[in-house]
Amino acid sequence: MSALVERIKAVQAAVGNFRCCLDTEADSLHHYQEKLCLIQLAFGDELVLIDPLAVPDVAPLIEVLDAGEVWFHGADYDLTLLRRTYGWTPQVVRDTQIAARLVGSRQFGLAALIENYFGKTLSKASQKADWSKRPLPSVMLHYAVDDVRYLLKLADILQSALDEKKRRPWFVESCASLRATVLGRSTQPKEDPWRVQGSGKLHRKGLAFLRDLWHWRDAIARERDVPCFRIISNKQLIDSAISLEADQEVNPPAGWRPKWKKDFETILQSVRDGVNLHAWPERLRPKGTRLSDLARDHLEKLCQAREAVAKGLDIEPSLVGARGTLEQVVGSPEGVSELLEWQQALFGQALVQARKELGFDGSPEPVAQ
Repeated sequence: MSALVERIKAVQAAVGNFRCCLDTEADSLHHYQEKLCLIQLAFGDELVLIDPLAVPDVAPLIEVLDAGEVWFHGADYDLTLLRRTYGWTPQVVRDTQIAARLVGSRQFGLAALIENYFGKTLSKASQKADWSKRPLPSVMLHYAVDDVRYLLKLADILQSALDEKKRRPWFVESCASLRATVLGRSTQPKEDPWRVQGSGKLHRKGLAFLRDLWHWRDAIARERDVPCFRIISNKQLIDSAISLEADQEVNPPAGWRPKWKKDFETILQSVRDGVNLHAWPERLRPKGTRLSDLARDHLEKLCQAREAVAKGLDIEPSLVGARGTLEQVVGSPEGVSELLEWQQALFGQALVQARKELGFDGSPEPVAQ
């Protein structure tokens, strides 16, 4: 690690404007508790693999990398993993996926971009492999290195395209927004984690089934050291809870140990018998403000403006403004802050007029294009 840091410092001294690329690999598909298993680093002419399981202290590396730009592709997951593991988010984040989308790429996965710009085909053989195994076989090492091998060259190509289209400021602001989003997420355990997607359609009895089955699944996954979905998926949990709420029979999947089946049946019978009825979960009220007719009218107008702007720029409409974000814009006085400055500028007069008619003070002034 000391030698690596010194080589990075030498490159920094030689180039002035230092850039590097990072990628990570984890074991979320294979173990109960996900952990960071590999860091891939590219800088100068070097490609480096760092084993966090063998080198837990990467503080010297973090310090030196924070002196420049740190590039990723699809940075959200990597940033989340690095923050959780080291409490670190790079000071300057750059994302080639964001850059590709802003220049109009519809296929913006790394493999598609590498093939498009360099004519190289990246192997996907190790995409779902167990990165916690040691030693890592040669095929996995090559797969890992290829994830950063072309990133700096790709970054140069995309930045030139951004400059040609005068969209570099959009890119910088979007990357800063991504970093802020990751930093703004709570690192505390989620309250009522059993309230998975789809639970809102359940009533108290169904929620009781879902909650108890979720905790039952969690205990088995922890015991076996496997991801929870390997026991039973969230969709299966929801489907089971819906059926049970309707007093329909649900049988445990084949292949479970007798104890697990017994516990499963005990849980179902306990809820059916109304045990701890007073402790059954309450339904949550939907969050958000109900839009007025005027707000809905402006929402549709903004969506139409978004489509027109996106078509003219040859980018995806969601980049100009996701529908959910536009709902917040017309739903509250603070909603406009959900849009980035360059997005607000693109909407121009349509956004200003909508805010004015909805009676929100402090509407942004249109920006000349």
